[in-house]
Amino acid sequence: MEYLIAIVLIVLVFKIFSKYFFIKDKSEIYDKKFPIKKITSDNFKLRPSLLNSNEHIFFNQLKLAVGNRYEIYPQVSLGAIFQPINQWHNWAEINSLNKRIDFVLFDKSTQTPKIAIELDGYSHSKYKNFKRDEFVESIFQKFKIPLLRFNNGKYSSEEIKKEIDNINF
Repeated sequence: MEYLIAIVLIVLVFKIFSKYFFIKDKSEIYDKKFPIKKITSDNFKLRPSLLNSNEHIFFNQLKLAVGNRYEIYPQVSLGAIFQPINQWHNWAEINSLNKRIDFVLFDKSTQTPKIAIELDGYSHSKYKNFKRDEFVESIFQKFKIPLLRFNNGKYSSEEIKKEIDNINF
């Protein structure tokens, strides 16, 4: 008897799901049962600023510390700096390059990255972000680009300048 009930349940579940998987024109089903939200400009809003308040404070001090030595770009995607070796890369590689670095200092004439800077706040203590930080550290080390880390807080241009000046190229 238990086998009969199990078979009836399996057949019933199969019938319910098969109509979704074996119909050629699924648009009608998806529109009714699984509405797909169309992506339009109405799905977005303008960010008030590229930088949060803490990053903005740091950015102003960083400009004073750097002067005219480097171009400073905030919120730089790793994909703007690094690219996969393989033409046929996988989604994990692409996704790993979607992460952003708080600030990157670029050579003014060649636009090559020279120094990366991360501001470490409370979010960097989470395991997920710790794994992200490990990856970021390793890729910058591989290409011998120094990665400076500053804890969130008060910053002085002198302190930032001192850290940058201590880097040996």
